[in-house]
Amino acid sequence: MKLKVATAAGDIVIDASRMDAVVARRAAKLIAQNIAGKRVSFAGIATPKATPFFERCWRACRTIPAGETRTYQWLATAAGSPHATRAAGQAMRRNPLPMIVPCHRVVAANGLGGFSGSNKVGGRELKLKAWLLQREGWIQGVQPVGKTKRILAANRRKNCNATSKSCRISANRKR
Repeated sequence: MKLKVATAAGDIVIDASRMDAVVARRAAKLIAQNIAGKRVSFAGIATPKATPFFERCWRACRTIPAGETRTYQWLATAAGSPHATRAAGQAMRRNPLPMIVPCHRVVAANGLGGFSGSNKVGGRELKLKAWLLQREGWIQGVQPVGKTKRILAANRRKNCNATSKSCRISANRKR
């Protein structure tokens, strides 16, 4: 069973088949209230059982503050497996509780990345991800913020050679 919460940019889908129906309905109600502009706490909603790595990823994702983003690399490292970036992406793809586990705050090092299993530019999933980020105050080209931005800049420099002009770091430039 899947529960849907309507937003201006599309439906947020909760995979209720992986959890208690009462918890799923409560999660949907809280998400709907949040979308309506009411301040709510998602702290009382527990994520369903999954692999230990997925659970660590979901726990780490819940620590990302609203309005900020982190990369899949950061998420893999925070979950204890710094070389498991793709697996961290799969954990976000299989997240049964979007917004409660705010997977929309996890982005690729060179852009938005994917959302709900899709990375199709202009697709409804990425439009929803961008909408969720923008309503939290995130502006593409300015974020990611804080440590993540410094980490991204250091990683790009590390991968550049001294003569390459393509290594300039620009917040507004797409690679």
